[in-house]
Amino acid sequence: MRKLFGLSHLFTTVFLYCFASFMVVPAITDVTMSALCPGKDECSLAIYLTGAQQVITGLGTMMMMPLVGYFSDGYGRKVMLTFPMTLYIFPSGTLP
Repeated sequence: MRKLFGLSHLFTTVFLYCFASFMVVPAITDVTMSALCPGKDECSLAIYLTGAQQVITGLGTMMMMPLVGYFSDGYGRKVMLTFPMTLYIFPSGTLP
């Protein structure tokens, strides 16, 4: 049990990352739709922009993985996995 307590900061970061991600991803389309087409029930532009945002996020993740792997050799794997997740929590938590 003591070994798991030593990883509590990592468990907390992963929990907050997943919580922020699951809270924001479904709301992105609604926020975009209310910004682009206020008062309408349908807005195809908002759906296309949300899809484009998710594609750009995926491409950015694909491009950053080798960089994170390179820096993890020098700074440590745990730090390089925790740092981007921590940076993702704050803007995602403030969006909704």
